[in-house]
Amino acid sequence: MKFIPLLFIASLFACSPSHSQNQIALNPAPISIVKNASYDQVQPYYMIDFSAAFCLFEIRVNDVLVFTLNLEGQTATMIPINAGILQSGKQQVSIKLLPLAGQKVLNPSAGFTYDIKEFDAKNNLNFKSQLPGEYAVAKVDPAKKQTVLTQTAVFNAQVPYTIKAHQTGKDLKSVTGLKDKLNSAYQQLAGLIAKGNTAQLKKMIANRESVAATTMYLTKEESDDRMAGLISNLKSGFKLVPIPANAVVKIFADGKMATLVRPSGESALMLKDVKNNEELTLDFSFYIPEGKTELEII
Repeated sequence: MKFIPLLFIASLFACSPSHSQNQIALNPAPISIVKNASYDQVQPYYMIDFSAAFCLFEIRVNDVLVFTLNLEGQTATMIPINAGILQSGKQQVSIKLLPLAGQKVLNPSAGFTYDIKEFDAKNNLNFKSQLPGEYAVAKVDPAKKQTVLTQTAVFNAQVPYTIKAHQTGKDLKSVTGLKDKLNSAYQQLAGLIAKGNTAQLKKMIANRESVAATTMYLTKEESDDRMAGLISNLKSGFKLVPIPANAVVKIFADGKMATLVRPSGESALMLKDVKNNEELTLDFSFYIPEGKTELEII
């Protein structure tokens, strides 16, 4: 069985009328995905096996944000990282430790160590190998008031696909009013959700789902299940929660992708089912293809 991240639903911001125009392309052009002849038989699945404590941490692969968590305790687990691996060759993993939400300096007990492991997605995720190297972020120096610690490593991955997605997109750091664009994009999504326009929503997230299906080696049935989960949540009583005023823009993927996050590092997009006291979040990332002006979900 593969790790199949669920599509969790989003909350959206009630923007002012001046930002109500569409910001997301309604019919994004399909991205380029080339699968090798061996794709159906050779399916390397890379994971980071980590332990972490008392920090807000980010895990990036080739600067693509694959996981973040505000951890007010300790944990040890594994997460898949193929989402950041778009072709074979050298891959970069970068870890960043930040103070816990609401704090200004790193907790003295903050820490992060990890290994990179390869599994075989074609054969029930059987363990294949642990990549050479010992990886750990430097320990906090109690004599200093440290606000960030980072660590970077390089490993080699061989995958049976090549994806060209955000790599040629615009540098979002140079886009004027990016936060307003993102807020408007979320408002646009809110309108679709409120109207139950799931057909249009499917078109807008088609590229995102193509990348997920390819990098996780999902069957059509598994990919359809992801979408079915989204539609089910849309129809099950969850209501949009306003994006907090202190949400911040996070730019990654070498400046080509962006999203809005809460101070805790969680996605700014959230739905809540008041009756059952449940919350669902959705991590949407956006880019602007070269030659275009509208955001696209990726």
